[in-house]
Amino acid sequence: MKLFLSVFACAVMTVSCSSSDTLPLPLDDTPQLADDPATVFEPTPSDLVINEALYLEDGYATADVIRVDVRTATTAGICTIDDQSGCTLADVIADVDGSDDFKVDIPVHVSSDDFPIDGTASNAELRQRGGGSRAASQKSFRIKLDSKDVLWRNERFLQLNKHPFEATRIRNKLAFDMMKEVPHLPSMRTQFVNLWIDNGQGPMDYGLFTHVERPNDDYLRRRGLDADANLYKAEFFKFTEFNLQDIAIDAEGEPLDEDRFESALEIEEGDDHRPLVAMMTAFHDTDRSFESVLDEHFNRNNVMAWMASNILLRQADATRQNYLLYNPSGTERFYFLPWDYDAAMGEWREPLNSYDNDALLERLEYGYAISVKSEFTSRFLKLPGMHEQMLAAVNEIHQNHITNELITERAELYSDLVQPFQTRLPDSANNPAFNVTSGKLLANGPAANADALKHRFAVPMPPTLMAPVLESSQWIFSWTPAYEVTGNEVTYDLHVASHWSFAPDNIVVEITGIEDEVESVSQAVDAARLPAGEYYVRLTARASNDPERFWQVSSNTTTIAGVRRNGVIRFTVPVQP
Repeated sequence: MKLFLSVFACAVMTVSCSSSDTLPLPLDDTPQLADDPATVFEPTPSDLVINEALYLEDGYATADVIRVDVRTATTAGICTIDDQSGCTLADVIADVDGSDDFKVDIPVHVSSDDFPIDGTASNAELRQRGGGSRAASQKSFRIKLDSKDVLWRNERFLQLNKHPFEATRIRNKLAFDMMKEVPHLPSMRTQFVNLWIDNGQGPMDYGLFTHVERPNDDYLRRRGLDADANLYKAEFFKFTEFNLQDIAIDAEGEPLDEDRFESALEIEEGDDHRPLVAMMTAFHDTDRSFESVLDEHFNRNNVMAWMASNILLRQADATRQNYLLYNPSGTERFYFLPWDYDAAMGEWREPLNSYDNDALLERLEYGYAISVKSEFTSRFLKLPGMHEQMLAAVNEIHQNHITNELITERAELYSDLVQPFQTRLPDSANNPAFNVTSGKLLANGPAANADALKHRFAVPMPPTLMAPVLESSQWIFSWTPAYEVTGNEVTYDLHVASHWSFAPDNIVVEITGIEDEVESVSQAVDAARLPAGEYYVRLTARASNDPERFWQVSSNTTTIAGVRRNGVIRFTVPVQP
């Protein structure tokens, strides 16, 4: 309450508060567990033990905005991949292709509120960071200190994220700070930063950034984890057999094709990847159950904490990417760690009851359905009783860790901290959608998401249509089954049309109420009903508890007239000789 009154006073009373006024925000204020000691997270020998004190160390016990000053120390010359001696700040800002090998680094001198000027001409390197965000007008930056001993907050890297497509500018920090409270789930230390750059004409304000701790051996060491571990960042890793080919290695455990390897998993730490290949080989061993692989190569408490937190925080982008895999040395066990939550912290809003293309995409990415983008999350959610376990885990985390009171306090504080920067140049010119109230409303998300899980998550995980096959005088339409995690039965509607719009006068085949099967489902259609021509197929899976509300189309997409159409495939019936 004291903290809330301080923020309230700054916001509405005649009290002068600047970004340099540090408002104490203890990070050891986790609400006490409920009187009932029962927990979903029963202790196991492989549980992670985290040094939680680190979230109170090195200046992170206070929520504020610190000023960081960067002075460039460039010289005249050329700027090429082979010779960067003449690269300038303009070259760094122009480095918009994050996928090539030319990473423009320039020498700079960095200082901050808690990293004083040291008298040297340069003490660090500056480069641009990010992927898709490089296309934005405001860039994100990475600062790497030259010294391995003289560090900022015991960190060598300042990773300054602009979050140009996120109007509240607090989602990433808010999510990571919430996950600090969750057991079995190591989070990231974060800090709001006001960056100033002097490129020879005096310091210029570059606005607000969020520093997010770099995942590396020091990140592990600070948490009391294994600094000699393998650590990977998912780039496009769906746990598929194709990914197993991506990560092919030699006898010493080194990648056969490092570029291909890192297109799936970026290597943050480690050089012997045999444990990763062993885990993935077991994962795709048809003679093994998923549960046996889960118990040998993962930790259930970690997986449950990660997935339950993602539901509460509405992290819908942690299937193929936006997570880390931690593999302690000397083991073949892997742990999921959170990464990149600037698109999270919203609410699971039930999709519209519409076959509009955009509405179908929202349906395919709603709730449990989005899990099919990863074979791991898909298989995990298909374990018996998983919905009930997920309900219990989400409830426990929501009641005891990511509580309504705690997230409200943080969302209000952070929104007020960033407001001065979003309402002045340069950020005001690049973030016109900013509204301080929007950030504070993010606090409503976890409660709404817990309620959605309980009442509105019966939208099935999608089926997948196979190419139709002509057998004798019948067309056979087959598909892998949908799956309804909350436990309802599923039936299917099959439509074949002469046009992708599936207008009533274009539908030539309509079969409803097709019963479900375990391995695959098929439906025969008399070939006489489909004369020569081009056709489109749409499959709808419906949950038995409310089939007009809880339904799903297939995961297929087809590009038609330059547009990716969701839930449809196209096939041609040839002219008979």
